[in-house]
Amino acid sequence: MSSRRVIDVSGLPHHGFDTIDPVWWGNNGLLCIETSMFMITIATYFYLRQNFVTWPPPLGQLTGPLNPLPDLFFGTTNAVLLIVSVLPAVLIDVSARRNSRGAAQFGLVICLLFGVAAIVFRAYEFPAVKFRWDANAYGSIVWFILGMHLAHLLTLTLETFLLTIWCFVREFDMKHRLDITALSIYWYWVVGMWLVLYTIIYWTPRLS
Repeated sequence: MSSRRVIDVSGLPHHGFDTIDPVWWGNNGLLCIETSMFMITIATYFYLRQNFVTWPPPLGQLTGPLNPLPDLFFGTTNAVLLIVSVLPAVLIDVSARRNSRGAAQFGLVICLLFGVAAIVFRAYEFPAVKFRWDANAYGSIVWFILGMHLAHLLTLTLETFLLTIWCFVREFDMKHRLDITALSIYWYWVVGMWLVLYTIIYWTPRLS
């Protein structure tokens, strides 16, 4: 019979918010990886920019300006929309921590509507660039940046949809409350990343 001392951890909680839980570390680690991917894409954008005298570069078959700037309306509207969407994201974060199911349900529905609206506006942003994806290097990199961020909008909205369904039909348990707080962090990241990308796509050509 062993006399070695052991620690009884049976009474410890299975989940906890923030740094206590591995989900927090996994979620934020993923966001670090995705941030590095966007940084590489941004570096590519500015690398291509230095190879042209005018930016966007001329596109001969266009009538009118040789280097039309992207329209501001849809991109700016999406930026404002996403900034406002931070409010319900904060609500679901706080509600999950306080075990307030009704407030979390309301916030998730509002977040879901914002996510769908952002995806719809993104669909209009692609033609607003005024260059096809295969027109030149400028068109390719801008479409790629918009597409990468769209992929995150789709993922974010789908995850919000699934958690919304769960909160309405299943138990509001600790595990999924933790998932909601992780979702809110992801939401903040998607919004913050778009503000950076919006500035690069829509304003650096105007300031150069």
